[in-house]
Amino acid sequence: MLQCVRGMCTEMATAGLGYDITGARAWLYDLDPGTIAGTTRQRDMVVPLCRTHADRITVPVGWEFSDRRAPVPDPVVAQPEPDAAVEPLFAPRSRPEPAVTEETAEPEPELESGPAPASLLERAFRAAPSRSQ
Repeated sequence: MLQCVRGMCTEMATAGLGYDITGARAWLYDLDPGTIAGTTRQRDMVVPLCRTHADRITVPVGWEFSDRRAPVPDPVVAQPEPDAAVEPLFAPRSRPEPAVTEETAEPEPELESGPAPASLLERAFRAAPSRSQ
């Protein structure tokens, strides 16, 4: 298979872009090994694109565009059975609050009646050298 020709894209090509400048037409088609197995000229006319870049392609104003790729089927999502009990992966747990009694309660610390300790900033200014020197 071919790699997408868009810069820095490492995806494999799933669609080919063809165009006719004189007719102002462009088209996308599914890319398979049989499409690119022809002569060198046929391979050179293939502009391989990955699905993402093919889906984003736009043509100049006034051009006719045709998407000839097979439609992509919608992904199948399995629905859970209605009888099945579904439990959340991370169910919140309820924890009982501990009972606080006079025996288990911590006594509040008594405040000292002295001067409040100096703040960190105040201590840093006191330790800094003076500029008046």
